[in-house]
Amino acid sequence: MLLSQTLGRSVINVEDAQQIGTVEELVIDPAASRIVAIRLRSAKDSGDGTVAWEDLQAVGPDAVMVHAARTARLSPVDAEAQRGLVGKRVLTEHGEDIGKLTDVAFDPVDGRVEALQTARGPIPGLSMLGVGAYALVVRSQTAPPPGPAAG
Repeated sequence: MLLSQTLGRSVINVEDAQQIGTVEELVIDPAASRIVAIRLRSAKDSGDGTVAWEDLQAVGPDAVMVHAARTARLSPVDAEAQRGLVGKRVLTEHGEDIGKLTDVAFDPVDGRVEALQTARGPIPGLSMLGVGAYALVVRSQTAPPPGPAAG
């Protein structure tokens, strides 16, 4: 599944089948190469929130099902720095600019990040070293070879 397919998807509480919001962003733990939470935009005026990945029942083609009655557990990663993943610069640990992140491929069952999509090609999810407000950093040996890139 792709991040771009998930953004804006309805988030439904499995206990009462009510929409509690829409997916605004995925929060990734780069060290584990996994999605640890979803940030959602509230359907009501109760404010936006974060739902831990383990509180998701399913990520389906039409909606994300969650156990909303549980207290949302915030991730130890810096979720604020990860706002706007798509479009963020991708750099190697040596400072080479790979371009911009165009999408994230992930396993909807366990949240494993399978690939980071860039204009130069995919990068394995396991190559992530860090995500910050400025850039996503990856190991240089896993970066796609230089070539024409829009970015």
